[in-house]
Amino acid sequence: MGWNTGKFFMAALVFCCVICSATGCGEAKKEYNKAVELMESGKYEESLEHFADAVKKNSEKAEYYIAYGTALNRTGHYKEAASEFSKAYQDTDNQISRQNNKRLYLGQAVACYGMGENEKALEACDKALSYGKDKDIDIKIQSIKASLKQLMGDAGGAEEIYNGIIKEDSSQDGIYLARGRLYQIQGEDDKALKDYSNAIKVSGKCYDAYFAIYEIYTRLGDNRKAEDILKKLEGMEMETAEEIMQLGRMYYYKGDYKNAKTSLEKSVKGGCNEALYYTGMVYMAEKDYNTAISRFKEYVSTGSTEKAPEAYNQIAGCYIELEDFENASAYIDKGMDFGITNAGMVLGRNRVILYERTGRYKKAKKAASLYLEKYPGDKEMEKELGFIKTRIKTMQMAKNDTKGKQQ
Repeated sequence: MGWNTGKFFMAALVFCCVICSATGCGEAKKEYNKAVELMESGKYEESLEHFADAVKKNSEKAEYYIAYGTALNRTGHYKEAASEFSKAYQDTDNQISRQNNKRLYLGQAVACYGMGENEKALEACDKALSYGKDKDIDIKIQSIKASLKQLMGDAGGAEEIYNGIIKEDSSQDGIYLARGRLYQIQGEDDKALKDYSNAIKVSGKCYDAYFAIYEIYTRLGDNRKAEDILKKLEGMEMETAEEIMQLGRMYYYKGDYKNAKTSLEKSVKGGCNEALYYTGMVYMAEKDYNTAISRFKEYVSTGSTEKAPEAYNQIAGCYIELEDFENASAYIDKGMDFGITNAGMVLGRNRVILYERTGRYKKAKKAASLYLEKYPGDKEMEKELGFIKTRIKTMQMAKNDTKGKQQ
């Protein structure tokens, strides 16, 4: 009798545990699905709370940590992202664990990249590549490696990686675009133009390639070819909110600010947050810096992170023009919090400009030196640092001369 009672009790206990566990898993899945839905709609900041609840309710799902870490990366919380990715590691050898480990090391690479830990980022890339082949993910990993090589001053290493990707798969418009930017930075305009043209051949709607070609021709003073590129964009069918944004960008480059604002405002109403950024650019071009600042801030407030560092940089630029140097400095700091990004280079330059504009040349020297540690090989900044050093020396000589006269 007692044995049967005990057996019944144990069965009831197991049943209760299964029910409780299933309930917890169900709630975790619900939170996870909500987080993914928000993330897919670009609301990364809003997704974080739901991801946190999901991993709290079910700490056994590697994919929860990976998705959570991805959202943290997209919002610039790189240290927290690295922590979440580390919890996803699976010390087993099967297809699912290999796929998850590959994705977590990709996430770790992005986090380390954002924190400026370049060597650790490269190491994470190599670990990710070691977990079998996955064409799409491998291209992302190799692209990060190329970007890291470029930031570390190894343009040849970056080019070699891009060459390898294109040799294996020539249908990657994004890789042509990235290699074109590398060539453009190196001053190899012919190679850059060829890559941008190839990007357009692969995808007729690779809009960034059109604008990059326009910028090169404008800089070279070939206005006819520059205008031809914009005419091609103007003649394209633009229907979605994102496409209408590109039309607004085209009018902005053309200097037709009235039509630019009309298109961009229509795009915003259609749900394209990025159009707010370009609306800010239009007002900035019109020297309406206060309105530009409000548009950039509105863009940042949406939680979109794609161009957040650039938005902070533009806000800082507006404040510099308004001679509000305190706010300019604060927004440079906010942009730099996103780590090592392409915008980070411009932010770093703006910090140097800010110090120069306010006569703080010793701080400008320090900022320029730190910039060159992060972005070695920037010839323009090397020249600027030389000018700053000369300026400091000249000011010191003038100061000593004044002291001598007074004595």
